[in-house]
Amino acid sequence: MFLISSLAVVLCLALVDASGVEKDGFKKLNVHDICFEARGDRFGSLYSYVHSGLVGAIKLRYKSGKVRCVSNTAYDSRWGCGQYHSYIHYPLNVVVTDRHNHVIFPKKDYVVNGGLWYWQPFVNDANSDEIVFTDFSRPFYLPQYGQIRIWYGEDLKNWNEGDNQGRVCVDVLAKFV
Repeated sequence: MFLISSLAVVLCLALVDASGVEKDGFKKLNVHDICFEARGDRFGSLYSYVHSGLVGAIKLRYKSGKVRCVSNTAYDSRWGCGQYHSYIHYPLNVVVTDRHNHVIFPKKDYVVNGGLWYWQPFVNDANSDEIVFTDFSRPFYLPQYGQIRIWYGEDLKNWNEGDNQGRVCVDVLAKFV
């Protein structure tokens, strides 16, 4: 048992260097899980107490839970609405905002309607472990103590959210440039 636990610790340490930067260059911003819900203005929130600077990418890493855009559990999802027919081509609905609820990610070019539905290559709304948003050509400045919010898009816009269900918890990571 001790050997297995020690091996798990060594494997985890190999993914992060001494400065807290993961091997892929991302820094984890949160200490506790960040959880958002699909309705009721219940966004997840964190303040960047340690890190500040220009951010070219945000990664959301799935921890637990499910959300959906309807009451039917057949459409449970991590990032959207589990292949619901109305959104099959634009299945993602998790967005990143600042403290004023200005959408940082996804970029406007990718959003298809007032509920903030969008598509990303290689991301499955029902079971992808992470979703990564990038814009290295136009990074944003994250000040120390700056707030980042994670929303279900329909909840942010109060758009057809009456039958939405669920809660998802994530880690939030940033790639500083």
